Amino acid sequence: MRMPNLSLPPPAAAAPLDEGQALGVWRLMKPLPDGEQAHAGQWYSAHHALATEQQAAVLVLDRSDQGAGVMLRYADQAGDLAGLQHPNIAVPSDSGVTPDAHPYLIVEGRHGAPLLPQLSALGLQQRIELLVQLCEALRSAHQQGWLLAELDPAMIWLGPEGGVRLMGLGLARIPDPTDPFDRGLSIGASPAFVAPERRNGAPPTLASEVYGLGALARGLICGWEDTPRGLAPRRGSAGDPWPLMSGAQQIRLDALLRAAMAESPELRTRGAEGMADELRDWLGQGPQRSAAEMAEPPAEAGPRRAWWKRWLWLGAAAGLALLVLSARVTEPQATTAAPAGQRQG
Repeated sequence: MRMPNLSLPPPAAAAPLDEGQALGVWRLMKPLPDGEQAHAGQWYSAHHALATEQQAAVLVLDRSDQGAGVMLRYADQAGDLAGLQHPNIAVPSDSGVTPDAHPYLIVEGRHGAPLLPQLSALGLQQRIELLVQLCEALRSAHQQGWLLAELDPAMIWLGPEGGVRLMGLGLARIPDPTDPFDRGLSIGASPAFVAPERRNGAPPTLASEVYGLGALARGLICGWEDTPRGLAPRRGSAGDPWPLMSGAQQIRLDALLRAAMAESPELRTRGAEGMADELRDWLGQGPQRSAAEMAEPPAEAGPRRAWWKRWLWLGAAAGLALLVLSARVTEPQATTAAPAGQRQG
């Protein structure tokens, strides 16, 4: 029997949708600028049709191979991805197709807005602190079996409380290196954030993730430029846009960025974990502050107060020890003075 011909909609960029447009149980509110020119769709804020206090972010994808890849990845790992838990990572909870055949993804909750359009209001320290938070979130993702296979700056948001929020559409299971057929699913990251070995068909690894993080770090620190292939971080020194940076700080930060984006995976910084430690050390916070202390909410500040109490206790103990030592030093003078007094009597 002859199969009928199937007529699929032609590829097309997602046309702007009107406020109030219904997508399932959600109603669009407004489009969100993301500052990126080479990704797969348009972000919107939305609210639930029956409970307006319930909000979500909606990504309406282009009708293209890349948009189809995003949907295939979501369909393949939706169940597992729902179990990924971290306050700085948000993952899709639902999907669908618009009336004009554009796929979309729903990320429930209040997530703030894309970072890049807000970047000019942030100082250098704030930008690096956001990078540290992102690396620490990925440290947790690694422990749960996930890595950031593709990094798109449009998926990095500034949360409503001022912290980083990773919209986790580029997350994938860490591939099994012993399985030659385990290559993951590709949604097509922004070209400037793709490691050289990935361009040659290698599977995603923790080293390729670091390359993408290094490119993001360079963009946040050094600035961005438009290229024919989309947004890309500017080259040059980290001190160029920050004239008050000291020479020593500039040298260390330049070396950190170069190490993260080394051409050879073996020469790169060892994982997002190592990058977080190096960035935190550059900020002067050093390894004495743990990742848990960096990420804990204000309500859990008790351990830090206890840390200061221990230092106060040690200071008091040191002062007491000095008093005892002083008394011991003056004691021989008192014992030698007594005979002299007796001779005068």
